[in-house]
Amino acid sequence: MACSKILLGDLPELTYDIIQYFRDDIPTLRSCILVNRFWCQTAIPLLWKDPFSMKNPKNFHFIEIYLHNINEKDKTQLNRCGINNNVFPSKTLFNYSNFIKCINTRNMCSIIVNWIKIN
Repeated sequence: MACSKILLGDLPELTYDIIQYFRDDIPTLRSCILVNRFWCQTAIPLLWKDPFSMKNPKNFHFIEIYLHNINEKDKTQLNRCGINNNVFPSKTLFNYSNFIKCINTRNMCSIIVNWIKIN
């Protein structure tokens, strides 16, 4: 019984270390977010730390998620530019923009231009 208590006490730290090991393995991190709340809370910041360097430049969904967290003044400005507020999700689990650690501006501009074209 004592052994299982010790293991359970260290389990979150071990799980955190394991998920950190996969920090550059996007498919594995996507699987991790489906396991449970702790795994999700640990993997999401890794998935969203550098969204504009993703291998799939056709995946624009993350832009809409980031736009959800901008202020109303900026949303109004986007609306004036022809970006409909209907593309913003009504609720997100996290404030994903807090997780950004790196922005590749070249990729960001390219992805945003392509996102605007499809919207």
